[in-house]
Amino acid sequence: MNHKQKARSQLGMALIEAMVAMAVMAFGMLAVVGVQATLRSNGDLSKQRAEAARIAQARVETWRALETIETAAGKLSYADLVTDGPISQTGLNAVYNVTRSVVVTPGNSPPMKTLLVTVIWKDRKNVDQSVQLGTVIAGISPELAGTLAMPPSGLLLGAGQQQGRNPNIPAGALQLGDGTSAFTPPQAALGTVVWVFNNATGVITTCTRADLTLPLTSVNLINCTGRALLLQGFVNFANPLVLATAAEAVEPQGAPFPVEVAVARTAPSALLIGQGSGCFTSAPVAGVPYVSYFCAVPVNASGDQAGLWSGYSFVTLSDLPVAPPGDLLTCRYTSLRQDTPVPNAKHPRAYTAVNGPLSNQNFLVVRRVTGDARDCPDGPPLPSGTTTYPQPQTSP
Repeated sequence: MNHKQKARSQLGMALIEAMVAMAVMAFGMLAVVGVQATLRSNGDLSKQRAEAARIAQARVETWRALETIETAAGKLSYADLVTDGPISQTGLNAVYNVTRSVVVTPGNSPPMKTLLVTVIWKDRKNVDQSVQLGTVIAGISPELAGTLAMPPSGLLLGAGQQQGRNPNIPAGALQLGDGTSAFTPPQAALGTVVWVFNNATGVITTCTRADLTLPLTSVNLINCTGRALLLQGFVNFANPLVLATAAEAVEPQGAPFPVEVAVARTAPSALLIGQGSGCFTSAPVAGVPYVSYFCAVPVNASGDQAGLWSGYSFVTLSDLPVAPPGDLLTCRYTSLRQDTPVPNAKHPRAYTAVNGPLSNQNFLVVRRVTGDARDCPDGPPLPSGTTTYPQPQTSP
């Protein structure tokens, strides 16, 4: 009898357990659905924020690309930058309202305007969302931005130059920490000549290295005298078997051999600056299609022509006939022909009143075929200037 009563009391328990299990499962499924809805909503919002940021950035850059300062027909000017909007813009899954607010800061030199771009939209839940970007636009003529890529004029040291020094100082020069840099020109293993450059002007003082076993420091430099300006460049080599072409001037195919570069100074007084006495040329290296040269041209320390020199440079082909005459001759890399006034920086036949260091005064050694200017390749301007006319070995 007790047995039957117990059995009756357990009737329906399985059904209740099943219903409870289904309820728990239903709540779990609802939670999963809620998570999915939240993830979708957050994904949409992230997508909308990214698009809003892109729209705001585009509006900022549109105004930063101003063309003039004063109002001009058909051009965006600094004067045109005023508060505007809201402007409606349809995105991928939202409509954005864009407002640009401009605040003028008085008393600044140059004048400045603070630009704040606000993008507002409604998300999937119809809640307002927003993104803001801000910037400052200076009232400076846009074309002046190009001066940032230009080298400084004369001996002035411009901001942002390599290692904070005159760009004509050789890259291998060692900073001494006192506003100068020390450079050892190519010379024999036991050579002791060291050039000390003023970082601002590039002017050279010639010194002697007291002890080759000690580090190159200002303490290890003695007998520092004189005042000179740097003249440096490269000597390239064309294929010596054929007449050189303009294409080979860009990519010379010849193998380098020993050469020497010298300078015949004509002012402030006549002086020959030769190999080892002010000019130094690197030795040929296998796989390197050129040799480099460095000349320190002495200038007056005082007087009417302080810091100026005039003259010409030339290449001597070691162990081969001097050019010209001979089987080889040298050509200058220059962007202007010899019968046109050529600025010092463009590698003229004769330098006049040089007042600062000069770089990229390059030469090309070619085969002598016709015996005149036709032996030097000529063509459209090259990155470093087209080559033209043999470099004379006598005063131009």
